[in-house]
Amino acid sequence: MWHDNESEIDLLDFSYLAEAIFNIAKDDNLLPATIGVFGDWGSGKSTLLNLVKSRFESDQNSVCISFNGWLFEGYEDAKAALMGTILSQLESNKKFGEKVKEKAGDLMNKLIKQVDWISLIGKGVKYSTAFATLGPAGLGIASIADLAAKIAEKSKEKVDTGELEEILKKVIEPSTSGTALRKGIQEFHADFGHLLEKTDIGTLVVFIDDLDRCTPDTVIETLEAIRLFLYVERTVFIIGADERLVKYAVRRQFPQIPGENAEVGRDYLEKLIQFPIRIPQLSIVQIETYINLLFASKLFESNEIKELLVKLQSKQVDETKEIQFNYGIARDILSEGNFHKIEDDLMLSQQISPILANGLNGNPRQCKRFLNTLLLRIEMAKTKGVTLKKRVLSKLMLLEYFRVEWFKKLAAAQSHQNGKSKELKALESTASRPAIDLDSQKADKEFGNLSEWLSDKWTVEWLKSEPKLADTNLTSYFFFSRDQLGQMTGAARRMAPVAQEALAKLLSESDAERKSGLKEEKSLSESDCMAVLEELHSRAAAEDSEEKRENILDTIVRWSGNREALASQSASFLEKYPVAWIPTKLVLLMLDTNMVFFKSGLGLKIVAEWAKSDNKALARIATARLNKKE
Repeated sequence: MWHDNESEIDLLDFSYLAEAIFNIAKDDNLLPATIGVFGDWGSGKSTLLNLVKSRFESDQNSVCISFNGWLFEGYEDAKAALMGTILSQLESNKKFGEKVKEKAGDLMNKLIKQVDWISLIGKGVKYSTAFATLGPAGLGIASIADLAAKIAEKSKEKVDTGELEEILKKVIEPSTSGTALRKGIQEFHADFGHLLEKTDIGTLVVFIDDLDRCTPDTVIETLEAIRLFLYVERTVFIIGADERLVKYAVRRQFPQIPGENAEVGRDYLEKLIQFPIRIPQLSIVQIETYINLLFASKLFESNEIKELLVKLQSKQVDETKEIQFNYGIARDILSEGNFHKIEDDLMLSQQISPILANGLNGNPRQCKRFLNTLLLRIEMAKTKGVTLKKRVLSKLMLLEYFRVEWFKKLAAAQSHQNGKSKELKALESTASRPAIDLDSQKADKEFGNLSEWLSDKWTVEWLKSEPKLADTNLTSYFFFSRDQLGQMTGAARRMAPVAQEALAKLLSESDAERKSGLKEEKSLSESDCMAVLEELHSRAAAEDSEEKRENILDTIVRWSGNREALASQSASFLEKYPVAWIPTKLVLLMLDTNMVFFKSGLGLKIVAEWAKSDNKALARIATARLNKKE
């Protein structure tokens, strides 16, 4: 399996992006500058930052500093955390640390005290306004301990006097009794610039990663610290983040600004980020190449991987100059022994790449997690003496990832038929025909509760793909997929942060928040939309409050109505719910003209079932609506 961290090797062919960022950072005419490396969660931002850092390693005139905003999430003052990290890493830097101490030791000490003071001001806010009321005159108090005690005495909250005393010791010199030591933004800004001049640092490169994992307050404080305190000559800040989540943090921070909220976030970012670099979504070819390189990195030695990448670079022939690594290319450039090692994996990636590229929005991390789950199940089976075929398991896992309800139905069907489903056999045979007969009575008789599969284009393509599963005993495959056959928990784990944000809005008690969340459906990948849908159904099934459950069911239909894949999965879920749960307004909503995929066959079928139910109110509304339809 593969770890979930950034890669040291460029398996994503990001070298052209890394080189562009490096060239901007080394152009003195463009500094100071802030470069935004924008991409979805798991798109490879951290890997790209890593490649840029490696590019700077050979540059003797530059200093690279890393700051992970998420690691400092619990700190009270994100500004002080960022500035303190930069100063401490400058002091300990192998190339310039000694020069900092020799040429700018006093200036460094001064800056450190200023950061401590800024941190203390932050704590003053936390401890109510007690500290602010003391003012500069408070510094004339006989001792630091006395001042700390007075702050604690006046504070409305519990204060760690020892902690305050330690900070005050750092920021107050005995000889400056009675002198106000609060340093303004301009002074810190100027002192920081002088520090870089005195130490002959050509370029200070600060990498800020995982900012989109932080709370909105931490995001804004970090960005403010860059602009107000640290944006001086010779500096470049390279920020890796999901652009949408940073914009969301801005909208949260400045809700009072008139106009469209989206424009507030966009304008704020445009002022802060001079050079936005957006990581493109990987294509089917790139996903296949990435998966094959992952397998190669597991099977081959590191020097063999480097040689392989060089060979792939030399085989670029089209105008895009992107590297490609597939079955045919591998057969041409690998030794016979290495080709046989990886041959089965190359065939596997050829099978799954098109679906993963589209379903997972070309997301490298999601692809890696899919493969890790695949290999984990194979290893678990081995410990029990069971052999699972990768291609069979991967095909079932595609159904599990993208059509979880039908995955469960197939699991139930095969469990009653000794591992081989006759319905699946009929479906595979029908899907392979040039034209599919969807006569409802015949379909229900032949395919049972799997008949809906033929109404979904994705599932039809899945049925047609190799390997065919009807003649394979699937018992062991479903046994090692039991984590998905119980309570639905996989959806939330694989959901991107932006999808989690949409889910939070959809589950809000505020109508305005739910409406805002519904708008997010258009911008999310099908995989994320499906994961959100699974969680909504899971929440509805577990909800005790009738009012809240009705709100979730209403949201489910609105979320699903404009995508065929979502509507078909919702139909499967809704059929399982007790009719007593179904609010009558759902009948009208499902056949609304805006619900594109419910107003046709799917919606009519469900409403027809409700018309025959023992929920009298629901049956009456459903019957009336069907009669009107006729």
